[in-house]
Amino acid sequence: MEYGVRSGYGDLKRVIMHRPGEELHKVTPGTLAEFNFDRPVDVEAFQTDYDAMLDIFHQHDVETLLLTEVLASDDDALGYIRHRPNMTYTRDLATVFKSGAVLMGPHLRGRWGDQAMLGRAFKKLGIPILGAIEQPDFLEGGGVIPIGEDTIAASICDRANENGTRALREIILGTDAQYFLDVPLPFGEIHIDGTFMVLDESSASSMSRPSRSSLPPLRGRQVRTPPHHVPGLPRRAWLHLHYLRRRRARRDVRQRHDHPPRQVRHRLRRRAPGQRRDRIPRHLDHDRLGRDAGPRQRRPALHDLSGAGGVVCSGWFVDYR
Repeated sequence: MEYGVRSGYGDLKRVIMHRPGEELHKVTPGTLAEFNFDRPVDVEAFQTDYDAMLDIFHQHDVETLLLTEVLASDDDALGYIRHRPNMTYTRDLATVFKSGAVLMGPHLRGRWGDQAMLGRAFKKLGIPILGAIEQPDFLEGGGVIPIGEDTIAASICDRANENGTRALREIILGTDAQYFLDVPLPFGEIHIDGTFMVLDESSASSMSRPSRSSLPPLRGRQVRTPPHHVPGLPRRAWLHLHYLRRRRARRDVRQRHDHPPRQVRHRLRRRAPGQRRDRIPRHLDHDRLGRDAGPRQRRPALHDLSGAGGVVCSGWFVDYR
C-alpha cells in the first residue's frame, strides 16, 4: 500500500479513522474526567455525524481505512477498542511522515496505550514505525504540522512538553525533515492545529486571527524577518509562528504547567515598634505575585478542555500528496 505525508497540503489519498461504536457507552458520569468528556454521549447522534463526515471523504475519492476493519483478525485489539471511547480521535495517536509513522505519547491518562492500536494497524498495512514518544514524554498528533516539504513544527502546549518535541526531533530530523521548529503556545492552547494550519506553499490559516498589529511595536523600525528564518517558509506563516514564540516567552513562569511555580519567600527583618518596614520592590514580591495569580496557577480541569477536537482530530493522513 502506498503511504507517506510529504507536506501539510495537497490531495488527500488515504486516511486511517475509527468509527465510534459501543465504547461510547463507557462514558458515564463517573468516567467523564478520565475520558475528558463534558457529559455522556448521544451515541446515535455521534455516529450519524461521523457517517456524514465519511461520506464527504468518499465524495472526494479519499480512501478511508477504518481501524476495526484493518484489525478485524486481532481479537485482542478489538476487545481493547471496545473500552476506549477516545479511539475515534486517531489524529492524536500517530503521525505519518515520508518514510513511516511515529507513535505519539498522549497526555491524558484516559488515552494512554491507545497509540499501540495504531501501531498494530500500521504493521498490518505495511507502514514502517520509525519510533514512539514514551511517557513521561508527551506529544500528540494535533501538535505536529508539516510546513512545506522539509519543515516540521511541533508545539509545546497543554498536551505536550519539551521532552516530547525533543524525542520527535531526534527521530525525524535529517531524514524526514531538514528543519524542526519547537513552537511554544500560550497557556490554555491544546494543539497547534487549533491555532495555525498551512493551506498551500504560500499561505496559512490562523484560527486565533493574529495580525501584525498584535505583534509588539518595533518603535518605528520596519518589520524584519525574525531570526532563524527557514528558507522557503512563507513570510506571513513565519511571522505568526514567531508571534506565538514571543507571546509564550512573555508569559510568567507561574503559568507554565510543565514547571510549577517556585514560591520564593523573602524574609523581612524584624523591626522595632515604630521602625519602618523594609519594603520589597513590587516586581520582586513573589509572594504577592503568587497570591494575585490565583486560578492562573492551576491547570484547567479536564472537562474544560473537551470539545476542542472534533472533526480535525478524527483521522490521520496516511497518503497525502
